[in-house]
Amino acid sequence: ESGELAGVASEHPVVPELDEEMLWEHEQVVEGLMSVATILPLRFGSSVEHAETLVAMLAEPREEFSAALERVRGAVEISVRAEVAAGPREDPPQRPSTGTAYLLQRAEEEQRERDAAERVHRPLAALARGCVAPASTRDPHQFKAAYLVEESGIEAFGNRVGELNAGLEGVRVSSTGPWPPYSFVAEGSA
Repeated sequence: ESGELAGVASEHPVVPELDEEMLWEHEQVVEGLMSVATILPLRFGSSVEHAETLVAMLAEPREEFSAALERVRGAVEISVRAEVAAGPREDPPQRPSTGTAYLLQRAEEEQRERDAAERVHRPLAALARGCVAPASTRDPHQFKAAYLVEESGIEAFGNRVGELNAGLEGVRVSSTGPWPPYSFVAEGSA
């Protein structure tokens, strides 16, 4: 403990080999803490050398920790993913006849994907306290974002995800959570 702040860590004589079982144990501890206090979770595998190091980490940027705790107090993280189906395809597929036609076709596909992402993001952001901007993925047909949702608004948020999934043609929307607010620990993330 350091004043009104406290840190929780497990002690290991040597740095353990990280595996799936340890990941789930970590998650159980984090979720258990989340049920009794406002937390700023560290990513799985984060480490400090000694308990004193952890206490020192809490003591120095006290105002930052307090601001971060206020930012996430009473809220959880909900992760949302949307997959945009590829546009209509001709059978057999026709290759654009010119480079210009190809670029116009790609621009149209990219605009359709951006529009679909916006149709998912905007109504969900309206129900959230904050969001981490949609992350780009390697797959241009995929949208991912994390939303900081009031605990009292989890059901409404989930219902809205379901409505979007049912109502947006060519877009499959899903969510996971509630999770500890991993994406909202850093300043500027909400």
